[in-house]
Amino acid sequence: MQRLYYAIILSMVFIGLALESTLLLSLCGILSLPMLVYSFYQSNRLFKGMGLAFLLGGALLLPFSTISINELPQLFSSNLTLVVFVAIVPLMQAAIETLYYDRNVNAWLFTRATHTRNVENRALLTTYGFVPFMNFSILPLLQNTLNDHLSELPKKTRNSIISKSTLRAYALALVWMPMEIMVVTAIGLTGESYFSLLPYLLLLSVTMTIIELIRPRVLKGTSLNQINTYTSENGRSKGSLITAVVVFLLLVTLIGEWLQLSFLLTVILLIPLFSFTWTLLFGKAKPFIANGQSALGKQLKTGIHPFLVLFMSLGWFTGILNQTELLTIVQEPLRAFEEHPYVLLLLIPLSFYSLALIGIHPIASMVLVHEIVSPILQPGMPIELTVMYIVSALATFTMSPYGIVVTMTARHTNQNPYRIMLTNLPFALLFAVIAVGLLILIP
Repeated sequence: MQRLYYAIILSMVFIGLALESTLLLSLCGILSLPMLVYSFYQSNRLFKGMGLAFLLGGALLLPFSTISINELPQLFSSNLTLVVFVAIVPLMQAAIETLYYDRNVNAWLFTRATHTRNVENRALLTTYGFVPFMNFSILPLLQNTLNDHLSELPKKTRNSIISKSTLRAYALALVWMPMEIMVVTAIGLTGESYFSLLPYLLLLSVTMTIIELIRPRVLKGTSLNQINTYTSENGRSKGSLITAVVVFLLLVTLIGEWLQLSFLLTVILLIPLFSFTWTLLFGKAKPFIANGQSALGKQLKTGIHPFLVLFMSLGWFTGILNQTELLTIVQEPLRAFEEHPYVLLLLIPLSFYSLALIGIHPIASMVLVHEIVSPILQPGMPIELTVMYIVSALATFTMSPYGIVVTMTARHTNQNPYRIMLTNLPFALLFAVIAVGLLILIP
């Protein structure tokens, strides 16, 4: 019953946004309140804390705002499209598993690998290839496989390889992916076109990936005792995976232009249609339907709750905050940097990283930072601002000791999350500096 109710409300949100119906969205805001209460109790402590803080913060600011009572329900539904996106993303993962791409992991990682630098580069590229469709669900398979096959190495060396190659590739692969929630959220905030951002994001991703591929070659590595000769286990080729990514991007462009939908709504519409058609072409439509129903049901039952709490409470807080004078007071000192906007751009990732160290989710950081800096930077630098939001948010995935990706890696490698943070903090800082450098060089 809970899954059905969630599915109905989220479907109504999608329809309301597609039709631009304020009445329907206000109704969804009211009907989503039971979802907020239920999801609050189903979420972990971190998201409960953030949700409660934003709800109470909004309530405290309400007497000082100019917002009217009849506008309040729509605040709760203002970010629900992102929840719809989170709900259907597992369909891509179901398609990958249905087509057995994950069976090629051993072959892609270890064939003729005789040195740690070979394995580290293979791990980087393999993670980069799988993450766009499987997100962090592929990381346990990759990390456990690396942990098992590199058991001859000292624990410190093995953990370093896993923490660097898989987490850094995770961030670099997602930085230009239209299926990534951070990319979608940043574009939703600034309203910038995805395809105006794509050249910058691709160049940044390729540049950082090349740096990461070169890095093991200039550092002293370790020879491995055995040469592995794995073969693929009936999985699909790398070429078909790359082709799928390219086709998906083309369809996002064509369908968005044809139907005149926003980027987010286009991606939401396309994910289930593309996943089904993709598996149908390989004769696997029936297994995909079964796997997709299971993945979607599981996401609605358990996976969606933290995001629903975060997005609904954020919508409430920022909607009220925007109707107060508090933002003007906070923005006043920053206007001293209006003549030096790239200084502000560098402050954005530092803000994200600082907030990540105390457990603030990067989406919450992005929304809060946007409310402060967007009036200063967005009029003249919308692309630069959006790129820095995306880079800053994704870099936190490599170094946030409270983030799910780092804590999962710490569990798989039996190490302290703060050690992973220290391992990847230089990468996060370099990522931000190179992003600003590229934006300066390529206006």
